[in-house]
Amino acid sequence: MIHLICGPIGAGKTTYAKEIAKVHNAIRFSEDEWLSKLFVPDAPEGLLSEPMQVVGAWAIEKYQRCRGQIWLISQQLLSQNIDIVLDGAAANKQQRDLIRKKAFDHNTDFQLHYVTSDSKTRKSRVIERNKTQGATYSLEVTPDMFSHTEKFFEPPQGEELDGIITVNT
Repeated sequence: MIHLICGPIGAGKTTYAKEIAKVHNAIRFSEDEWLSKLFVPDAPEGLLSEPMQVVGAWAIEKYQRCRGQIWLISQQLLSQNIDIVLDGAAANKQQRDLIRKKAFDHNTDFQLHYVTSDSKTRKSRVIERNKTQGATYSLEVTPDMFSHTEKFFEPPQGEELDGIITVNT
């Protein structure tokens, strides 16, 4: 089974993904954690003060590398009937459909989980997470990054809502 967790920034996706992994005895993958460990230490000095186009250009290729490696490992786990939880790569229908297709191609079940909350609550959580750098912190999210991600996240709608699990946090 593939559990795909989607939702806007600060909604509580990682917290929820950890719970789902525990309940289903699944292996959880968080793209942000991979990016943080593999690439952020080598990021150019002052990257987060650059315009979002520069930050995005730096990050997109690295996220793609993380996704590729995560999927290679996920295929091995799925072939051994081990459930996986994917926390990331689900900001729009096209990305979610790609994971649905992978599940179909590997003859495995698929469950979409939508974690959401109002913008004010999410922004407050992100600011607090940046300060405390607790259990769900992997990357600093600047105010510009928050605003940028607000523009491109597409909530599930239409046929995507069939069988979806929605969690309001």
